[in-house]
Amino acid sequence: MSSPARMPWRFVSALSIAVTISYGTIFYAFALVIEPMERELGWSKSALTAAFSLALGTSALFSVPVGRLIDLGHGRAVMTGGSVLAAILLGLWSQTASYPAFMLIWFGLGAAMSAVLYEPAFAVLAGHLGLMTRRGITVMTLVAGFASTIFIPLTHLLIEAYGWRGALLVLAALNLGLCAVLEALSIPGGAGLVGHAHPAHAAGIPSNARWVLSSASFWFFVVTSVLQGMISTGIPVHLIPMLVEKGFSLDAAVAAFAIVGPAQVAARFLTGFGERALSLKGIGILTMGLNVLAFALLPFIPAGSWLIMAFAAFYGASNGMMTIVRALLPPELFGRENYGVIQGMISMPVRIAMAATPFAFGALWSWWGDYRAVVASCFAMALCSFVTFMLNLLVARNGESR
Repeated sequence: MSSPARMPWRFVSALSIAVTISYGTIFYAFALVIEPMERELGWSKSALTAAFSLALGTSALFSVPVGRLIDLGHGRAVMTGGSVLAAILLGLWSQTASYPAFMLIWFGLGAAMSAVLYEPAFAVLAGHLGLMTRRGITVMTLVAGFASTIFIPLTHLLIEAYGWRGALLVLAALNLGLCAVLEALSIPGGAGLVGHAHPAHAAGIPSNARWVLSSASFWFFVVTSVLQGMISTGIPVHLIPMLVEKGFSLDAAVAAFAIVGPAQVAARFLTGFGERALSLKGIGILTMGLNVLAFALLPFIPAGSWLIMAFAAFYGASNGMMTIVRALLPPELFGRENYGVIQGMISMPVRIAMAATPFAFGALWSWWGDYRAVVASCFAMALCSFVTFMLNLLVARNGESR
């Protein structure tokens, strides 16, 4: 029997590196490739970004079946296969000159996202770490939090050296030669805890997770996650032009944006390794509260004020902690059984909302004439997410159970 006190660091580290590369090559590289694609192929930015929205929608479509496969013990096959698929599709993307083919490639990349990003990796960790899941997920989010820091400049250098088509071939090779290999070698076979398989897993038939659909707690958590996901997707796209419109210089806006990433990582570190100081429910309250505070503060910050850094720090910290809350609170609320499926059921509406948010924020700005309506909407969503989270805790305290 494996010692429950020992963290399998090789497994956690390898999977964390694979997830970091997956985010860097599939999720973050897109923003750098669309500019040279637009110049060479003549496709508009809106036509190009539609492919990314399609991928987020596709990933939502596949999230539940992927979670089910992981619960059945096929995590290694799912994540390795996802990385191989990503490598093939990145390679095809590097050769494309047809817009319909480009859209089909991103439909497939959405399926790959559902198999290689945070949600499937969290499900794999939860299935094999048990009580050490919080520490393992924290380590993963700390490492993967640097995906943009590493891959945005790396992708830029690759495009400068080899062009966008050559850069995509290099990124494809990273998925095949590193991600797929790390996942194939590091993820243990089977579904249950190492040396502690659940009886349902041992039989290969996890119990039905549909019971959560009748749970008020589940729907409160979904609403909270959707609202937070919309803010976390829409604001990065619009933050710099929003601050410039507000009167900040471009340098100041970029500096404020640069605070968000370190704030996310710092918050994840403090919440992940401070489990004795704060419960997950306490972390959730702090997460929602910081977002409310950030967007309550933003309208009153004058142009050029250092307080914009406080906004970025509050917003970034809330974002970072929300990743931990979404990964670790569901087992406390709904049990550890069927973790992958339940996460998939939560992820589906979140991904759909995230796909629509950048466009929706842009449309709201165009309709209103400035970004005040966007800021007001973010404050309203942050406040609603705080309320639904508190209602969730109230339901849980009153003893709603399976």
